[in-house]
Amino acid sequence: MKQFESDSANVRIPKGYSINLIKMYFWIGVISAILLRAIIIADHYSGFVARVLWYAGVVGYLLFFSHRYDIAKRRVGVIKNLSLLEKIQTREPLQEKDFEGLNYIMWSLSVSRERLNYLVIFAFSIIAIILSLLLDLGIVEL
Repeated sequence: MKQFESDSANVRIPKGYSINLIKMYFWIGVISAILLRAIIIADHYSGFVARVLWYAGVVGYLLFFSHRYDIAKRRVGVIKNLSLLEKIQTREPLQEKDFEGLNYIMWSLSVSRERLNYLVIFAFSIIAIILSLLLDLGIVEL
């Protein structure tokens, strides 16, 4: 069997974020999604309010997506630094550090609320499009 060059004894497995921090970033993402979709409605009434919503939404998204980027980078780092993909593909026996890395990745995926966040973004995008069309066509007035 092929021996891998990873120095797994020196690989640092990241600690998972607290549930409260995970929830906070989830809500930042949800609120940002809603704010950015609300611009379509606000723009019918006040350019100033629309700009405030835009800035708040974009700042929220900067926070949310920088956090998501950090999580993805940490997961990929564990996979690469421990050569986990190669070990699994070749059925290489896993060491204790490999199991610690896999545990971190599996835990991180299991507590992630990104799928729910994407669902909220999708739903509010559909709602915003429908409301915008109704407002633009004069069918509804708010």
